[in-house]
Amino acid sequence: MADQAVPSSAQGRRPEVTGPGAVVYMQLAGIVLFWGANWPLMKTALSDIGPLTFCAIRLVGAAAVLAVLSRLLKFPLLPKRGERWPLALVGLLQVAAMMDFSAVGLRVVPPGRASVLAYTMQMWALPLGVLLAGERFTGQRVAGALLAFGGVLVFFNPALVDWSDGAALVGNGLLLTCAFCWALGATLYRRRAGGWRTPFWTQTFWQIAVSGLATAPLALAAENARPIHWTPALGTVLAFNWLVATGLCYWWWSKSLTAMPAAQAGQIVCLVPITALVLSALFMGEPLSVGVLAAVALIGAGIVTTMRAPR
Repeated sequence: MADQAVPSSAQGRRPEVTGPGAVVYMQLAGIVLFWGANWPLMKTALSDIGPLTFCAIRLVGAAAVLAVLSRLLKFPLLPKRGERWPLALVGLLQVAAMMDFSAVGLRVVPPGRASVLAYTMQMWALPLGVLLAGERFTGQRVAGALLAFGGVLVFFNPALVDWSDGAALVGNGLLLTCAFCWALGATLYRRRAGGWRTPFWTQTFWQIAVSGLATAPLALAAENARPIHWTPALGTVLAFNWLVATGLCYWWWSKSLTAMPAAQAGQIVCLVPITALVLSALFMGEPLSVGVLAAVALIGAGIVTTMRAPR
């Protein structure tokens, strides 16, 4: 990468610049596949467990996996002093609120549609960045936000959403709320002056652990009367979330960020909701009407346009 130090043996001559290798693209393809597949898998699991309980167990298990990885990857579990509370707040927004709202909404919304609504985060990031982080409007970012907003309007037209079904309206609204919380957490993360001194893996563990501690009492209070049906399917989905969707995919994500800019990697990850929609249609029979495809196209175009805009 251009910002890496040049070895002393190479000083005095032009360094050779190489792009990301095939392994990096294979890892990003794995992230898209596994994160996309996780939406219909979670939908299946929610028939056996409450959504908040699922999130609590998922987060606690993922934190345990990362704690074990900390011994192998040699990263500390506690952030630097002065960054613990700010990172906790970011984690509560980007992880706890995002996962909790999306899981509750996923109970009544098909997984493909749910994933697309959750990925409208870029639409909310524009006004929040202007208000809270001093970012500026650009034509490309405004165009991206408007495209995504147009897709949301198509998603909520009466032909796709029954406005007399209160549960469906609340579920869709919660998915948009989770995208807003994700965007707010990302904005607060970016606006910190001087950047963060805490290592990436420590930040990830801390945010997941804090989110698990916050979600667990909510699950106990809201779903203590709902029994958990421990089935092989539920155990498999939880194990997948602990080991693959969190541990392995976050590892791949950090590796990809050492080989390419975050914006470029982020454009590839925008394929996650499309993957979720296709897998949900193939394996769960989620309908792909013309209206749904039009909404997905608009939101996808908005996400890509926003990600490609200069910062």
